[in-house]
Amino acid sequence: MRKRIPLAVLPALAGVLLSFGALSGSATAQDWSPFDTFNNPARGQAKRQAPQGPAPAQERAPRGYGNDDVVQPLGNSAGTAVERGDLAPVMATDGSGLPYELWRGLDVGTLERLISEIEMPPRSPTLHKLWLRLITSNVTPPEGGVTDQQFLALRLEILYRSGLLEEAERILATMPGTDPTVAILAARNEIALGKQDKGCETMKAGGSAPASLPKPVKTDATLISGFCAAVAGDAPGAGLAAELAREAGVKEGPGLEALDALAMGGKPQVSPSQSISLIDYRLIEAAGGAVEIPLVLKQAAPSLLAAMTIDTQAPAGDRLAAAEAAAQVNAISAEQLADIYRAQPATGATLSDAGGTDTPQRRAALFVAAEHEGTPQKKVRLIRAFLDEAHRAGFYLTALRMAAPASDTIVAAPEIGWYAETGIEVALAAGSHRKAREWAAFGSASPTGASLGHWLALIDIAEGATSNREDDLRHIEDLAVRGRLDATLMHRLATVLDALEYNVPIPLWEAASRTPQPAGGFLPATGVLTELQDAAKKREFGRTVLLAMQTLGPTGAEGAHMIALGDSIRALRRAGLETDARGLGFEALFASWPRAISN
Repeated sequence: MRKRIPLAVLPALAGVLLSFGALSGSATAQDWSPFDTFNNPARGQAKRQAPQGPAPAQERAPRGYGNDDVVQPLGNSAGTAVERGDLAPVMATDGSGLPYELWRGLDVGTLERLISEIEMPPRSPTLHKLWLRLITSNVTPPEGGVTDQQFLALRLEILYRSGLLEEAERILATMPGTDPTVAILAARNEIALGKQDKGCETMKAGGSAPASLPKPVKTDATLISGFCAAVAGDAPGAGLAAELAREAGVKEGPGLEALDALAMGGKPQVSPSQSISLIDYRLIEAAGGAVEIPLVLKQAAPSLLAAMTIDTQAPAGDRLAAAEAAAQVNAISAEQLADIYRAQPATGATLSDAGGTDTPQRRAALFVAAEHEGTPQKKVRLIRAFLDEAHRAGFYLTALRMAAPASDTIVAAPEIGWYAETGIEVALAAGSHRKAREWAAFGSASPTGASLGHWLALIDIAEGATSNREDDLRHIEDLAVRGRLDATLMHRLATVLDALEYNVPIPLWEAASRTPQPAGGFLPATGVLTELQDAAKKREFGRTVLLAMQTLGPTGAEGAHMIALGDSIRALRRAGLETDARGLGFEALFASWPRAISN
């Protein structure tokens, strides 16, 4: 068996940097490399010469963290220390598969601050699904004297910002409509869904806004008052609402401009550089402003895109364009976009009905045609054409998941050997690891296909299999030796492997040591990584997930710096979220993974 050198420097070096608060500047990121153990053999040698066998409990520390993880004995007469992370959490009974003390370590102020600092919904599909499980679970509210109504307001604010308006509507339907907090939240959600008369009635019945409302909901309440004045034709009331909104802290934007225009008898004009929230959009409509859909889609908040997607009264073309834009920011699911494609009137006949190339109508037609096609050779070409156009449009991973049902009906045959790599991608995106391995084996054996063995390493990372781990890595190792791996990908691959506690092949070390250290990617503000480690070691699930979202930044795992990526994966694993940690690793590597078609 070939010797492997364990990659241990990443967590240790990150911990040293954190202890000096050095992660706020770009110089630190440029100086760091996951391959320092190879460049400095003394570090690896020191680890290999460490005493064998388990360390005493009071000295043992989990990989990458300090000895502050050890907690005092809990009634243990032998005096053996117990690590908090070793204690199995009490699981909730709501079917979420999450701990009952989900929000342990968070008070309402901290939760409100964290959700105000991160993108909603998360750009990472893995964190997005995990976050939805958290926020829709029925468990104990956070600490710090938070009331059920305060927590309800925060949960519904998250659902609203994420574009999950119908989910919020279902929750609100179970709450007492006479409660002022519920009334304001329900009114906002009804107006968002286009039910303006019902929303204004609900708002009026609820009375004044409670002081305990989260700030985003308070400011929206003032804008809702202006909206109701606008739809009632009350120009002075709209002007007064604009002033009250400014006093409440609402920033200047399209919504306030719409109220000002209405108060002065004019119509609002939307600037091309202004972002547009859902309530802004409804205010512009109420004030009689002209709304250019292509302009709105470029500037729209995820909640607005989702609302436009489910608006059955909107023109089919506008709804389709909004759906694709929403899919790009995880505001709707792959299944929702597929349903909207199937509902398009232009997709029922032939592809020629869909107009030009690279349009939403064309992609919808290709998708539906691929689902209906019975001939394997034609079906795979339609799937590939749809995926190519979706890649150019910016929602490739979503499109791969959409293509999974059609791809699963294809029986591998020599005449479609070229499709094997696409089959792997589709199966991987859908989480069908066994199917992905079958396509890899078929493609490598096909006389018309290239060797696809390097995909096995990525399948292993996503799946967590251990039996073929070294053989799977050998394929990607060969590409590194032959110079077929991008330098940045090699460093990111090593970061993911280390965070998942793999051993990195020596040839991969050698190839990477000859490449410059990547300096790009998102790094969070000083202190965030320390908080993330602290939350993970205490198994504070909700806090860990929120801090991981903050650590990865606005573009998710693919755009994060390697320190942020590695620490996020470790934190999720430490908190007991192994599957989600592997999902992040997959997302970080998938887009730049070598492909036979392009290479």
